[in-house]
Amino acid sequence: MNEMRVRWQRLRARPERGASVSVLTAGLLVSAAMFLGLVVDGGAKATAGNRADATAQEAARAGVQAASTVDGGGTVDVARGVAAAQSYLSAAGAAGSVSTQGADGIHVSVTITEPTTVLSMIGIGSVSSTGSADARIIYGGS
Repeated sequence: MNEMRVRWQRLRARPERGASVSVLTAGLLVSAAMFLGLVVDGGAKATAGNRADATAQEAARAGVQAASTVDGGGTVDVARGVAAAQSYLSAAGAAGSVSTQGADGIHVSVTITEPTTVLSMIGIGSVSSTGSADARIIYGGS
């Protein structure tokens, strides 16, 4: 017990000695928090990218499918396909754009925004990723 008292008295006699440890600890905590933010919220960005790509692919596929099933005679209605792709994006709750590519293709671009968990503490409230996909009608014979 006396040894603890002696150490405490020495520390009180030289208070600057403990300050360097506090600065080091604070620096390490800030670094650890930044690393945690990159890992957790970087994962959210990667997830948003995957969702954006998947949503764009599905919307393009739905659009081409709708465009090619107008009638059994092989007639293509690309405007109907664009409307179907837009409808898919709306149903999925995704922001994006749909455009035609020639007479038989559809291009879809989607942006997905995910909220951040750790980075929101420093003012970065969300991360966004964009995905795109192209789909074309493939004509086949019987």
